[in-house]
Amino acid sequence: MSTAACPSQNRRKDQGARSRPAPTTSLTRRLVWGFLVIAAIGVLGADFYCVCALSYRLRERTDQQIVQTHRLRLEALRAGRDWYPSQQDSASVVTDARGVVRLPTGATPPLGRLPMSAALLRERDGIEQPLPVPGRAARALVDRLPEGGYLVTARSTAADAATVRTLVDIETVTAVPLIVALALGALWTSRRACVSLREMSADARRIAEGSEDPSERVPVTTHPPRELQRTADTYNYLLRRIEEAALRRRQDENRLCELVEAASHELRTPLTTITGYTQLALIRALDDPRRLDEAMGHVQKETRRLISLVEDMLLLARLGHGGILEQRPVDLAQVCLQAVDRAQAPGAPRTLRCEVESFPHWVEGDRQRLEQAIDNLLANVLAHTPEETSAQVRLGLDGDRHVIDVIDDGPGIAGSVRDRIFEPFFRAPHPSPTDPDLPQCSGRGLGLSVAAAVVTAHGGSIDLEPSERGAWFRVSLPASAGRRLGSTSPQPLP
Repeated sequence: MSTAACPSQNRRKDQGARSRPAPTTSLTRRLVWGFLVIAAIGVLGADFYCVCALSYRLRERTDQQIVQTHRLRLEALRAGRDWYPSQQDSASVVTDARGVVRLPTGATPPLGRLPMSAALLRERDGIEQPLPVPGRAARALVDRLPEGGYLVTARSTAADAATVRTLVDIETVTAVPLIVALALGALWTSRRACVSLREMSADARRIAEGSEDPSERVPVTTHPPRELQRTADTYNYLLRRIEEAALRRRQDENRLCELVEAASHELRTPLTTITGYTQLALIRALDDPRRLDEAMGHVQKETRRLISLVEDMLLLARLGHGGILEQRPVDLAQVCLQAVDRAQAPGAPRTLRCEVESFPHWVEGDRQRLEQAIDNLLANVLAHTPEETSAQVRLGLDGDRHVIDVIDDGPGIAGSVRDRIFEPFFRAPHPSPTDPDLPQCSGRGLGLSVAAAVVTAHGGSIDLEPSERGAWFRVSLPASAGRRLGSTSPQPLP
């Protein structure tokens, strides 16, 4: 049930993604608004800090002046000296316990009559810090006198408040133009930064629509910002990967077409032979027992050839898709010796030799497939060299890897086809087609490709080494973990 519901759910998700409205706010507008909000918060925060700092400093200066004046007048009263004269914007009075002013007599202090009741005087007594006066723009300090009265020293804060209001007015007048100027600067900068992004988007759209060469890359302006340069580099890297993927896909399609064509040609030959003899049998043209036995022999031969071809193609397909082979200990020395024995025909003028260095050669793998790989390499020698050509199979160690060299003294392989020698159904042109000593090639073009696939599946590698004469194939396989040499120090192959 869940499997059946998945397609409809995916379609609903896709429809929801397509119906989702596109963003209507441009990147430029978002940058401007974001910068404007940040600038406004920064400017207003700085203005608020300046106002608070100025207010605090003015209040601190006023309190210092009040405390200084209050101490001088208190010392003068206690010493019996004359009344300390009033200063500008400050005054000191002596009241009785009810708050009635006793000193100075006659003259009105600069702050006028301070509206401080007896209860407020008793509450403020002993507090060393000046406090605001209720109903008046002033701050006052109160101390009780020995005879029962109070000394009250006050100072006006009207000038301080006016200074703070002036600062607020100045900040208000300058903050608005400053914010507007910052917004315009942010708009200009964001538009200038987004020009390259718009150009990149337009170029990418033209490339996607096919109006430009796909190999073109997105350009950037001279001395671009680091982020913009990284964006352009990433986008160009993506375009390059897309181009490489498209090229690989075309190459794979071409290779697949060639493979299908070659496979069809190889399959057509035995099928044509089998079909021809079958038709002859149906029309009773093979009544002679000798001719019938000969025809059935050809049918059996072509059938085996057809089965071998199909099995090799299936093996290539399975190994190409990560197929797992049998993993068992295999002695490569026995594999090589037996392969040479099978390839050496009795009485043939060709000389095949096998040389094995004197230490064990164990690998983990599929013995049947490894034998098939070595047989294919030797079959390639038999099919493409004259009958009197000598060849040898050398088995040795190179570090922690087993190396099998298959070397012949034949005409070799042309340099123009060395890169394609391991492709399926590829047949290299004969280097000397007019030489009558060379055998006619009847192979299927799968031997080397199957050998390469088997060796690769075992974690090894196969290469065509450069040689002055003949062909030199080198197979390298990892040694078995449980049978690697301990104290023996292997010598590398010459």
